[in-house]
Amino acid sequence: MENAKKLAFLRELLSIANSARTPEQMLDAMLDRYIGITGAATGSIMLIDAESGVLDIKAYRGLQTEKVGEARLKIGEGVTGRVAATGRPLLIPDVDAVDYYVRLRDDLKSELAVPLKLEDRIIGVVNVDGDRKDAFSQAHLEMLAAVSDFTAQILYKENLVNELRGRVDRQALLLGIAGILEEDLCLEAMFRRIMAAITERIAIERGMLVVLDRDDSLRVFDGYRLSEEAKQRGVYQIGEGIVGRVYKSGKGIHIRDVSQEPEFLNRMKIWRGRAPISFYAVPIRYENKTAGVLSLERRFVSPEDSQSVYELATLIAAMISNRVHLHVKSEREKVRLQEENREIKDRFVERESGPAFIGRSEKIREILATVDLVADTDATVLVTGETGTGKEMIAGRLHYKSARWDKPFVSLNCAAIPPALLESELFGHRKGAFTGADRDRKGKFLQADGGTIFLDEIGDLDFNLQAKILRVLQERVVEPVGAERGVPVDVRVVVATNRDLKKLVSEGRFREDLLYRINVITVQLPPLRERKDDIPLLADFFLKRFAGKYGKTLGGLAPDCLEALSGHSWPGNIRELQNVIERAVILSAGGVLGASALPGELRAASPAAAAPGDDGLGRALIAAISRAVPGAVYGEVIGRVERILIDYALIRSDNKHTDAAAYLGIHRNTLAQKMKTGSGAGAAPGNDGR
Repeated sequence: MENAKKLAFLRELLSIANSARTPEQMLDAMLDRYIGITGAATGSIMLIDAESGVLDIKAYRGLQTEKVGEARLKIGEGVTGRVAATGRPLLIPDVDAVDYYVRLRDDLKSELAVPLKLEDRIIGVVNVDGDRKDAFSQAHLEMLAAVSDFTAQILYKENLVNELRGRVDRQALLLGIAGILEEDLCLEAMFRRIMAAITERIAIERGMLVVLDRDDSLRVFDGYRLSEEAKQRGVYQIGEGIVGRVYKSGKGIHIRDVSQEPEFLNRMKIWRGRAPISFYAVPIRYENKTAGVLSLERRFVSPEDSQSVYELATLIAAMISNRVHLHVKSEREKVRLQEENREIKDRFVERESGPAFIGRSEKIREILATVDLVADTDATVLVTGETGTGKEMIAGRLHYKSARWDKPFVSLNCAAIPPALLESELFGHRKGAFTGADRDRKGKFLQADGGTIFLDEIGDLDFNLQAKILRVLQERVVEPVGAERGVPVDVRVVVATNRDLKKLVSEGRFREDLLYRINVITVQLPPLRERKDDIPLLADFFLKRFAGKYGKTLGGLAPDCLEALSGHSWPGNIRELQNVIERAVILSAGGVLGASALPGELRAASPAAAAPGDDGLGRALIAAISRAVPGAVYGEVIGRVERILIDYALIRSDNKHTDAAAYLGIHRNTLAQKMKTGSGAGAAPGNDGR
């Protein structure tokens, strides 16, 4: 009869195993049958945690949850611990008679515990407790012992099924993540989609993506189930805490219970409750360098589950490494561009006045007034003029006088890039778009997003690329090479050329519709030979810049030097003048820079060179006299001398009119009048206008 009961009990357990949807449901149902067949008051099923050597209660009845959470018995401790250690069942008729009984309820009087064996390996213990002495018989012990091995086999098979199911789920998850990575998402959107996909498959408490910030600190780029305040607090130095160690070493770390880990900083001040929370931090590696750290948190389930989650996190980190690397590289590029822009801005002038464009001639004043008027609009500007007239400086002034001044200013010379590479340089490309395209790359337009792009020598642009530039101007969308769809871009466009675009249109080499589109505002820069009054100011500006750069102490430009500079035709315009002054500063031993420091062709072209041994002013007078028209010598020579004196005074006073007038000994209004007339000829000596 007893064998019939055992057989019926085994059938019930098999039915439970087949009908249960989860391992938890199966354990609960089995425990209910153990209690029912023995008439016990309480019971539990415990499985051995091989890593910690502790019995984890997986199912229980008749016990308080808090007591269960505290009852983490070690192998050899208490009745169940001894059963786990020896592999032999124990029947305790009176628990008060043994000193090793661990009491979880005051009214319990007896206990029966049998091991769960899988071949020769003990995997856990089933125990039941009675609220009276001698509650269990030898028959109960034999009954539980007879079915315990079968129970262990069911649990083992269920674990195998769950492991297989977990692998299938993990593969489906990885395929889903691969699909997300193929979408054109920003890093933040990509991370959130991946976290949502992970949560659908395995229950995670939270997750975060940490990257190296601009100041070389590790910061939480984004977090799953993290408040904004927590993310703001998530800042680490390389090597600091768990995250910092993972980044520095390039090796992942798995912590079973963060509450027991002294190196876990919890800098984000997160309350994780009393249940053990495991923390997984893995490096995001790209080309043998660490680009960031991915971390996940999950309630501890088992060592096997922890290993599975750690491996999953490692795979996901590898999958997203390219995107994280591109983000970090892009941020670094933004920093580089911003620093470059700051240098350009410092080299030009402060925002209030825009970049330096030296000149006081009427043409230059009109040009700067136009530039300042249109700077704070998004109108496309065409800057024309000979090479070296300062077209890029005008583009810089348009940018820095606009509301975009703190965003990127990106410059590209269209004639300097081979036509085969120019499209990728302008618009970027997708990975695999052509041979050698091993990663996504942003083009100049996207690098300038939010700011200004300056396209120099647009007249040399390939006809097909002209159509794509036109599309950007019309639709504000760029299409990277190899991309399936365009990318929106917000950029102000300034173009420049030294060629006659209307002539190129008539020759069929430039699109007429593109010319109309870029010719909204035109700024025509005059060559330097048409603004010679500005040469002394430009020369002094370059003199001070290069004297500082090369550590030279120079007292300014001598009149003979100014005369030689003013007499040159300057085919290379301002750029040529800049190079001449830089050369003169490098070769100068100090003092006032004279004509002797200039290249031979400039000295030879100077009329003053015919009077060797005379001082600079004397040579300038001789030059003025030799050029004067008979009958008007006095007026022309006096006017020339006054111009030389005024230019010298302005240079000496750093263009401060009050200081220049004081140096000359004339009233400021007199100086202004002479500068306005441009000559001052015929002014009575000593009449300073006071």
